[in-house]
Amino acid sequence: MNTSRIAQVLILLTVVLALVTAQSVERTGNENEEAPLELDVTAYETGWLTGDTNEDGTLDYALRLDDSNEKRYEAMDFNFDGRMDDFYYYQRGVLIREEIDTNFDGAIDLWIHMHEGVYVGSYERDSDYDGEIDLVKEFGE
Repeated sequence: MNTSRIAQVLILLTVVLALVTAQSVERTGNENEEAPLELDVTAYETGWLTGDTNEDGTLDYALRLDDSNEKRYEAMDFNFDGRMDDFYYYQRGVLIREEIDTNFDGAIDLWIHMHEGVYVGSYERDSDYDGEIDLVKEFGE
C-alpha cells in the first residue's frame, strides 16, 4: 500500500468518524446477528456509511455501525475492481475477524481471527483456492 493510498484511507476514516458523531445512521435488522458481507458493492446502501476513495464513481468502502455507534462491519475493495474483497467483523467495536479474497476471484480464501482486536490469534487459509481450508495456524498460548 503506497503512501497516497494510506493517506486516502486515513482521510476517509476521519470523515466517517466525524459523520458518526454528527448524525445517526439508519439501521435495519438485528445487530447481534452476524450477516455475511457481500462482494457486490451495490449491496451496501441502506444503513451503511460508504465512500469512493479513488473517485471513480464506484464505492470501495462501506462501514456499518451497531446501536452504540461502534463499528460492526467494514468492507473494502482494495484493488478497485468493483467487488469488495476485504471484510472486517467487530464485536462491541473490537475487531474479531477479517476475511479476505486474496486472489480477487470472488471467494474468501483467508480468515484471520483476532485476539483483543489487535493480535492475530489464528488464521485459516485456502492456499490452492479449491474452496477447502488447507492451512491453519494458531498463535499464542
